[in-house]
Amino acid sequence: MMNPPLRSPTNPHFFQPLLPGSETHLSIPVTFFSKHIEGKNEQKTARLISDASDKIWQVKMDGRRLTQGWKEFATAHNLRIGDIVIFKHQGDMVFSVTPFGPSCCEIQYVKCLIKKEDDNVNDDEDDMENQQNTRKGLRKENNLKPKTETELSLSYDYCFVANVTASNLKFDTMNLPKKASSSKALNKRCKEILLVNEEGNSWTLKLRFKESDGSYYIRGGWKRFCSENRQKEGDLITFNLVGDGRSTPMLCICRAEACSELMGIAKGKKKTKKRRKWVASSSSRQNRFVTLSLTAYNIKNSKITLPVEFTKINGITSKHEKIILMDKHGVKRLTRLVHDGPNYGRRGLGKGWKLFCEANDVLKIGEPFKLKLTWENNTPLLRFCSKVKEEPIYV
Repeated sequence: MMNPPLRSPTNPHFFQPLLPGSETHLSIPVTFFSKHIEGKNEQKTARLISDASDKIWQVKMDGRRLTQGWKEFATAHNLRIGDIVIFKHQGDMVFSVTPFGPSCCEIQYVKCLIKKEDDNVNDDEDDMENQQNTRKGLRKENNLKPKTETELSLSYDYCFVANVTASNLKFDTMNLPKKASSSKALNKRCKEILLVNEEGNSWTLKLRFKESDGSYYIRGGWKRFCSENRQKEGDLITFNLVGDGRSTPMLCICRAEACSELMGIAKGKKKTKKRRKWVASSSSRQNRFVTLSLTAYNIKNSKITLPVEFTKINGITSKHEKIILMDKHGVKRLTRLVHDGPNYGRRGLGKGWKLFCEANDVLKIGEPFKLKLTWENNTPLLRFCSKVKEEPIYV
């Protein structure tokens, strides 16, 4: 005899981490929905049960989303961002719900944590006070002593936009913003981090800390994460950093509606930073000027590259091995003209350019400055003109 629709002897189940936005609704994973729900039942309401209450919670479904009624269930069970919730399907749209804390231990609720709506509304003040205190935080994990709100509090208010680049895909590494280091979600002792998409699927990556600049980076799975989530070079991903500093932190993809403002700002910045090439002018006088800007590459590799067209049109060739840098004070520094770029076809400034930049108060990455090319005998000379507000030339 066939089982009734949506009934399974193995009790299929799925889990979902609670991400920002989960307070009002929660989505059922696509695979679970299509395999166990879609087309098998016309009910528009799911029934949720838990060991913490005898109440059956009626929650409306909008497609794959649990909507009206979910907020009340989450509030009554004191669910928080960073918790992981397991839904076990009992059949007939009944789900047994088991919450786990960030430490991956099942949350144990004290007796009478959640009352039915039809409970006696004339309970004395002591009972009401006890219920309110319980809902505020007297949940415990794995039968440990109750933890205070401060001990259980999670950091989930730091969002940032990650840019998928050819470089981080090639090296399978993604740097976190330096501001992330101040989040209490991260700890130097944490060696792993979970990347979680909107469906609740997760990828475990290595988390590392760079003592040199005090920042974190992730590796060993970034390329796979992007591939399996159809993220390609040039795409932007908004992440929310979630954690308590002790358990494994999570980078959760923010829902579009929750982070639309941040994404808009990131897209605006990306647009303003669009690369452009140095273009020769019809005036030979104007061709002597070039605007540069320091990049992380320049700092890391201790060299700054000149635009190819600029060097060609001004006659700087492979025969020139030295160049003079003159700062705003008139001090001259003789430095090497190094080879850089594909097939070493580009020319750049060797050792000495950092002191040159410091003398001209060019200290920030991304700060553009203008130089003018002249000649001293047969040696090219770049003289500092000024800092500029115009968009820098990228080479």
